[in-house]
Amino acid sequence: MLTSLIFAIPLAIARTTSIAILRSIAIAYSWFFRAIPSLTILFFMYYGLPALGIYLDAWTSAILGLSLTAAAYMTEIIRAGIRSVPAGQYESARALGMPFWLSMRRIILPQTMRIIIPPMASEFTAVLKGSALASLVAVAELTGQASALISLTYQPIPILASVALAYLALNSVIVGGQAFLERRYRLG
Repeated sequence: MLTSLIFAIPLAIARTTSIAILRSIAIAYSWFFRAIPSLTILFFMYYGLPALGIYLDAWTSAILGLSLTAAAYMTEIIRAGIRSVPAGQYESARALGMPFWLSMRRIILPQTMRIIIPPMASEFTAVLKGSALASLVAVAELTGQASALISLTYQPIPILASVALAYLALNSVIVGGQAFLERRYRLG
């Protein structure tokens, strides 16, 4: 999820810039990775890249595939947050002589945070749930391990209930983090 955010912030800024080539690249990236299912991206990373001479282990393929896809969605969330900051804030930064990157870091992005916390938490939750797809490219993640355990024990109900509780606990951490960040940014 952090890798997605690392990709998404510069892409969102590029999406809002007046530099046509940067904006076009960010639009194309966002469109491409939102249009293709995550599973297709994962399969391409794990099975397709070796045909091009690029070999990644299962974990790297899964992390990269899920991160690239999530970054496209996060880019749009952050872009919408940046666009929602009143124009007067940009003008004030310019009037103070702040360079673009400094005004983004000190004025625009902190205000954007207040707006994007709820949809970003939803995206983090979606990424966490989507990580179950990684089991299809030989990553031994929670759902894949549960499937293997069910094959050994023939006890699907307790195992799947345990998996559901584990996902519930992980998502509760995300929701708790969302509530903390909302309080923090509300208080300023």
